[in-house]
Amino acid sequence: MRAYVFILMAITGTMLMSCHDTTEGYLKTDSARYVPDTMEIRLQLDETLDAYRMHNMAPWVSPKLQGVIGTSPIEFEVVEVEATEGGNAELFRHLVNVRGGGRMEFPLISDITPGRYRVSLRVFNEGYSHIVKDVFTFIVK
Repeated sequence: MRAYVFILMAITGTMLMSCHDTTEGYLKTDSARYVPDTMEIRLQLDETLDAYRMHNMAPWVSPKLQGVIGTSPIEFEVVEVEATEGGNAELFRHLVNVRGGGRMEFPLISDITPGRYRVSLRVFNEGYSHIVKDVFTFIVK
């Protein structure tokens, strides 16, 4: 009986020691996407369509990033902005912020130039990091 207890303790100890360098948690972004994945920002606000936004000085806010699962807390950051049709990618990158759930905010009033801006995000938690390329498009008119 003592031999069985000793063998069981040795096996358990070996198993615990072998798990020492394993990264905790997980992160999956294979299905990450926004629905919808495009938002139009009007530089000239419409008094009817944008009345609430103008009254509250509310920023433009994207939907939540869907299809991301992993160990909390999951964080997000903008890693790249590509601009086409006359846009200024560097200025846009400084103006856009990522909030909880991957929601992106763009200020109501800015000096941004009209264009299309494709945003890539880094999604990360403790031990894992994934880049989600060209995940959202802002169309500034």
